[in-house]
Amino acid sequence: MFTVSDLTNRHEILFLYEARDCNPNGDPLDENRPRTDPETGEATVSDVRIKRTVRDYLLSLEPDVEKRLANGVEILIRDTMKADGHLSEGKDRAEHFLNEAAKGKKKEAKRQALEEAITQGCIDARLFGATLPLGKSEPSIQLTGPVQFAAFNRSLHRVSPVLVQQTAAYAGGASVHQKSFAERWLLPYALIAAYGVVNEVAAKSTGLSQKDLRQLFAGLWHGTAALNTHSKLGHDPLLLVVADYQPGYRLGALTQRIALTQQRAEDSALRSTQDFELDIAPLLEAWRAYPRLQGVRVMQDARLRCRMGEQVGSFTELANAAGLHVSALDL
Repeated sequence: MFTVSDLTNRHEILFLYEARDCNPNGDPLDENRPRTDPETGEATVSDVRIKRTVRDYLLSLEPDVEKRLANGVEILIRDTMKADGHLSEGKDRAEHFLNEAAKGKKKEAKRQALEEAITQGCIDARLFGATLPLGKSEPSIQLTGPVQFAAFNRSLHRVSPVLVQQTAAYAGGASVHQKSFAERWLLPYALIAAYGVVNEVAAKSTGLSQKDLRQLFAGLWHGTAALNTHSKLGHDPLLLVVADYQPGYRLGALTQRIALTQQRAEDSALRSTQDFELDIAPLLEAWRAYPRLQGVRVMQDARLRCRMGEQVGSFTELANAAGLHVSALDL
C-alpha cells in the first residue's frame, strides 16, 4: 500500500558548513577545479553534490541491501551493476523494483506498481523524487521531490582556488627513474551556505514522513562531517537551522539575509571561524515580522560566532533574544 505522508507544515533549511584545504565541488569539465562564480568569485556547490552527501551517509548506515529495502531506506540513485558486469542504466535500475506480479502488468499499471515499490523502498526517492525510464513506448517514472535545494549554493565570501603539486606514487613512464608529479585543485577556505525547502504538498506524492525528514537532517550534518575522500576531507558542519511555517508559506531568501561581519582578513584570506562573525540580524528581524513562522530548530558548532547588532552569541541565544520560538534540533 502507498505510504501516506504525515508532513503538515512547510519547512526551510539553512545549512552552513566550512571546507578547508579541499575541493567542495569540482567541475569535471574544467580540470576538476572548484566551482566558482566567475563574476563574484564565490564558491558554488550544486544541489546534486549536497544530495550525494545525504545519500552516501544514509547508505553507510546499513550495508545490507535487503535490510535497507525491508526498512524502506534503500538508495535508488546509486551505482549498481548488471549481471554482465556493466553499470546499470535507468531502465535496468527500474527492473530491480518490479516484483513478479508487477512484471506482468502493462504500461500505466506497471508504472504505478513501480512507483509504489520505489517510494516504499527508497528514502532518497521519497526525499528528492526520481526520474526513471522504463523502456521504449513505456511511460517513465517522474516523481517531484518534496525536498529541493538551490541549484547552486554559495560561499558567503570570495574564494581563491589554488593548484597544488604533489609527488605521485609511481613513475610517469616505463623508462623513467623518478616519480612523476600529481596536481589537484583545492580551496584554502570556504564558508558555504546551502538553502533548501520542504514542500508538504509534494510530500503527499512520495509519502515523505517526519522520520525521513529527521534522516535528511542527520545526513546533512553527520554526512558532511563524514566526508573523508581525498578531495573532500576538510568539511565540517557549523550551523543547521530548520524553520517551521504554516502550510503553504515560507519566508524565502534565507542565505541573502545573513552575511560575514567583523572580518579579520580579506575574503580570500579567511582561514577559519576565528576570522569572522556571522551577522544574522536581518534574518531574525525578517522572521520576527513574519506571522506565518511557527518556530525554528537549531544545531550549531560552538566555533561559529553569531552577531545581532551589538550582541554576540550562538544562533539560539540571539534568536531567543529576538523573541523567536527556538528549540534544539536533536540529531
